[in-house]
Amino acid sequence: MEKVKQETVDSTYELGTTSLLPGENSGDMIELLPFERNLMLDTYADDVLFIVASGLGLERLILHHLHLYSDPQLLVFVINTTPQDDEYFLCHLRNSKIKCPPKIITADCSTKDRESLYMEGGIQFITSRILMVDLLQERVPVKNVAGIIVHRAHQLLNGFQESFILRLYREKKENGFIKAFSDNPGAVIGLGVLQRLLNRLYVRRIRLLPRFDVDVKHSLDTCSPKMVEISINMPHPMRKVQCLLVDIIRTCVRELKQSSSSDISSEEEEMIQPVLDIYPSTLERQLASQQFSISEKQQRLLADLKQLRGLLYRAEELDPITLHCSLNEIKNDKDLLTNNSGWMFTQTSARLVAEVDGLCKIKSDSGQTVLEPPKWKALLDILNEIKKNNNQNELSNKKQTVLLIGAGNEVCLQLRDIITDGVKKFLWVKNQRLGEEFISSTDEPQAEPSWDPSQVILFNKNVEDETRGETLSSVKVQQKEIVRKNRKRRRLFDEMKKKESSSKQTRLMRFGIVQIKKSVEESESAHNNDSSVENTHSDPSRDSETCILEKQDPLLIIVSSNDRYNLMKQLEIFDPRIVILYHSDLFSLRLLEMYKACYSDKSLTIYIVMYANSNEEERYLLSLRKEQIAFEEMVREHGTLMFAREYETERDEPRQLKLAKSTRDAGGRISEEEEENPKVIVDMREFNSQLPTVLYKRGIDLIPATIEVGDYILSPNIAVERKALDDLTQSLHSGRIFKQIEQMLRHYKCVVLLIEANVKVDCRKINGGPFQGELSRRCRETRSIFTILVRTYPKMNIIWTLDPLNEPNPDLTQTLAIKSDLEESTNTSDSTSGDKVIQKRVNSVLHRQLTRLPGMSSGEVTRLMKCEKIKCLLDVVNASVNKLEEILTNTEQASSLHHFFSTDFKLKALLS
Repeated sequence: MEKVKQETVDSTYELGTTSLLPGENSGDMIELLPFERNLMLDTYADDVLFIVASGLGLERLILHHLHLYSDPQLLVFVINTTPQDDEYFLCHLRNSKIKCPPKIITADCSTKDRESLYMEGGIQFITSRILMVDLLQERVPVKNVAGIIVHRAHQLLNGFQESFILRLYREKKENGFIKAFSDNPGAVIGLGVLQRLLNRLYVRRIRLLPRFDVDVKHSLDTCSPKMVEISINMPHPMRKVQCLLVDIIRTCVRELKQSSSSDISSEEEEMIQPVLDIYPSTLERQLASQQFSISEKQQRLLADLKQLRGLLYRAEELDPITLHCSLNEIKNDKDLLTNNSGWMFTQTSARLVAEVDGLCKIKSDSGQTVLEPPKWKALLDILNEIKKNNNQNELSNKKQTVLLIGAGNEVCLQLRDIITDGVKKFLWVKNQRLGEEFISSTDEPQAEPSWDPSQVILFNKNVEDETRGETLSSVKVQQKEIVRKNRKRRRLFDEMKKKESSSKQTRLMRFGIVQIKKSVEESESAHNNDSSVENTHSDPSRDSETCILEKQDPLLIIVSSNDRYNLMKQLEIFDPRIVILYHSDLFSLRLLEMYKACYSDKSLTIYIVMYANSNEEERYLLSLRKEQIAFEEMVREHGTLMFAREYETERDEPRQLKLAKSTRDAGGRISEEEEENPKVIVDMREFNSQLPTVLYKRGIDLIPATIEVGDYILSPNIAVERKALDDLTQSLHSGRIFKQIEQMLRHYKCVVLLIEANVKVDCRKINGGPFQGELSRRCRETRSIFTILVRTYPKMNIIWTLDPLNEPNPDLTQTLAIKSDLEESTNTSDSTSGDKVIQKRVNSVLHRQLTRLPGMSSGEVTRLMKCEKIKCLLDVVNASVNKLEEILTNTEQASSLHHFFSTDFKLKALLS
C-alpha cells in the first residue's frame, strides 16, 4: 500500500514545483525579509538552535520552516507547543496554498488513527508524551520522518522528556534534521548552560539573532516607523506613593536575604538592583520553588512581596480609587494581618495609607475629587489629534485604524470606559460602585466620549478562546475525514488481494491514481465553488460595511500586551496605521518594527506614552540591558563550544547474570538465541525526570504506561516509587506517600522508595533542604513524619541517591595530589603521627549527644570523632582503657568513659 501511495503522489505532486523558500511564488505565504532570507539559506541543511531576540519574529521564522516542509513526502513533527501556538500556526498554514494540510495529534486520536496519519506526511503538531510512547512502541515510521521542530528550546533545560524524544530519533535516524527555536536569551546564560542545551537538542550549530545584528539592523532601520515619544512628568503625590511602596519592597527583600544563606552572583544582583521592586530576584525564585522547606518567616516575606508588587502595579497603571480599595482589603483581612511579615505595622506603611488617602481627596473648584493620572489626559489628547487629522483627510477617505496597547486586561477595560464615557463619569461611577465618598458631587456627570463608542472594540481572552476552539475543531474534523478515507482504501486493498495476481497490480495502480486524482479535482472544484460563492455573497456586505465606516470614526482597537498572539492577530486583520503604546513593552515595540518592515510601503506612526524617571522607564531600559548582556555572553561562549562529530546515542550492554549453559547444545555447535534486553515498565509522568534516560542508556528497554501503583515496575514482585526531595516533602505533609506505600505493599512483595536528591539543582544553597539543618519548624516536622513512615512500614526498602547515575563526584584534593605527589606526603605524615587524625566531617547530632557523656567536653568529642581508629560509636563502647588513653591523652577521662560503658546497670539495680 505504501508503494502505491508513493507512486500516486509522485504522479500528482512534484517537489520541484514548490519553491525552497516560502513566499516566493504564493501570494498567501509570508514574504521573507532580507535577514530572514539570508538566515534560511545559511541554515537550510544544518541542525540549528535559533536564539532570537524578543519580538524579532520568532513565529515568522517557524512559519517559514513549516511552509518549507509542508509536503506529503516529508513527515515533520512539531513538539513542545501550547494550544495557543498550535492555533496560530494551524490558522496560517490552512490559509496558505499548501497541498498537504497540517495535522494535530492529541489524546483524542486512537492508535490506529495515529498510524494512519503518520503515513500521510506533512506537518504534524503532536504532544511530547504521545510521540515518546509511539517511538518506544515503534509505531512511528522513522524512515519517513524528515525531522523534528522544537519550540521553546530553552525549556529543555528543566525537563528531559523532549530530550529523550530527540535521543530516540537520533538513534534510529542520524541524518534527520532538528531545528530548535527560542526567544528567551536570558534563560540560556550561565556557566555551561548553552553547551548543556546543545547536547540535549543533539544539534551541531547555534545561530544567534540579536537586534544589533548587521542584517537585522539594516532590514529594520531602512524602513523604521515614525515614533512620537510623549514623556509625562509624574505628580509629586503619585511619585511619593510609588517611592514608599518601593522602600517597603526593598526592606522585605533585604530581610529575605538575611533570613537565608544564599549564593547569588554579584553581577546579576548589581544588574537587577535598580528595579529590584519590579523583577523577583533569583533568591525569590529559588525559595518559591521550595515551599515545603522554607521557614515561616520566608513564606510570609514571599507572600508580602507578591502582594506589594501588585499594589505597585495598581499605583502605576490604575486609578487611585482602585489602589485605595486594595489597601483597605489588606487592612481589613484578619488572615493577612496574622500572616503578615510586619510591614503593615511600620511607619512607612502608615505614611503610605495617608498618601493614598490624599490622592483620593483632592480639593478643586467643584469640590472634592480624585487625582487623575496624567497619562489619561495625554491619551485623550492623542485621540483628539488623530480625529483632527482624519477630518482633514475626509475628502480622500484615508481614515486610519488606531490600535491601543495596554499593560493588561484590567487596564484595557479601564481605558475603554475612559474613552467611551469620559474621565469624570468614569471616576463618579467607580466611586458610587465601591461605596466610597471621595467625590462630593452627587449628580451623575454626562458622558463625554472622546471616540465614537460603537467604533471602540476591546479584544479579551474569551473571544480568542472561542476562535481557537473553532480552528482546532475544524482541523480535527478534516483529520477524521482523512482517516476514514484511508480505512476505506485499506478495506478495498484487502479485497483486491483475493483476486488474481496478474490483474491485481494494474487494477490497484489504476484505482489509487484515479481515486486520488478524483479527490484532488473534487476538492479543487469545491474550493473554487466555495470561494466564488463567498465572493458573490460577501461583496455587498463589504460594500455596506465600508459605507458605514466612511461615515463614522475609524476603528479603535484595544489590545493587551500580555497576549502576544492576540496582538499579532489584530495587526494582521485590521492593518492599523496608528499605534498607541500606553505601556512601554520591548516585545510590542519590536513587533511593530517587524510589522513596518514587512509592509514598507505603508505608513505607521507609534505614540509612546511614558512617565519620565519612573519605574516603567527603568524596567524598559533594564530589559534592553539584560538582553544585550545575554547575547554578548553567548557570543563569547560560542567560541568555546564543543560540537560533537557524532552524536552519543549508543547504548551500553545490559548487565545480566549469565545462566549455566546446557550440555545439550552439541558441544556449542548449536547457535545460542539472542538474549533480550531487560524491560522496565515506567510511568508516563516519570519521563520528565532524568532516570528513564539513564536506564535507556544502560541498555534497559522502557515500556511506557499509565501506572496507578508505583513508578517503576522491575518485575512482577518489585515496584519502585521515585521521589525527589521537594516531592517527598510535599507527599509527607499531605499524607499521599502513606497511601502509595500501602497500595504498593498490598500488590508487590518488594517495595522500594527511591529518594533522588539531585546535586545538580543543589537545593542546599538555600536553607539546606528539608533534611539538613534545623532552620524551621516545618523541616523538623518533615523529618518526624519521615520517621513515622519508616516505622509504620518496616518492610519498605529505602534507597537514597545523590544523582541518577549514582556515581561519586570528583575530589579536587585527590586530583591535585596526583599531579603534585601531595597524597604520598600526607600519608607518610599521618602514619608518623600518634593520633592519626584525618579530615572528615562530624555529625552535629551525634556530637551533641556525646558531649553529655561523663567528663567529655566539646573539643574532646571532636578529637574522638575525627580519630582514624574510631569508625563508629560501637568502637568507642568496645574500646579498652589503653586505647581510650591513647586517643584522649587523659587517664581519668579514659577510665571514667570506659567505666560508664562497661557498667552493668541491671545487675547494680538488683543488688540495690
